[in-house]
Amino acid sequence: MIVGKWVNKKELGNCKKAKIISETLPQPSQFLNKDGSLKTQDVCRVQFEGKGEAVNVGLNAATINGLVDAFGEDSIKWQGHTLAVETEKVRIAGKSEIALYLIPAGYKKTDDDNGYANIVKADTPTPPKGNAADELGDDYQIPGDEDADVNVKDIPF
Repeated sequence: MIVGKWVNKKELGNCKKAKIISETLPQPSQFLNKDGSLKTQDVCRVQFEGKGEAVNVGLNAATINGLVDAFGEDSIKWQGHTLAVETEKVRIAGKSEIALYLIPAGYKKTDDDNGYANIVKADTPTPPKGNAADELGDDYQIPGDEDADVNVKDIPF
């Protein structure tokens, strides 16, 4: 079990770099599964640039998947690499929180088609965002309305 001070994401400010300095280990979190058992979280010690001491950080799935892709599944191999730090405000169960992402060099954070954060190689194309009608084309008709004279582009919203 990892002990010590936990990261205060609000105090990271403009911190842009960090290094993982310990193995990442699962440990009980403060949240419960639907059956009432404690959820686990993957925790490691991280040294943030310009900050005095290393702190505990619970890694989210996007960060873990990016680290696995970059360095392999053994979290010991995640240590010592300079990682970009990215934070964003998110809502979790209606509460405003700060999400923290640690991103390997040559990688970027993107959102998938369902809006979930992913950390992928920087040369991975980002899916186009925009008006769905633009992607479908001018002649697309709404399924089930083949007899209707309504074009998707004509819908005012």
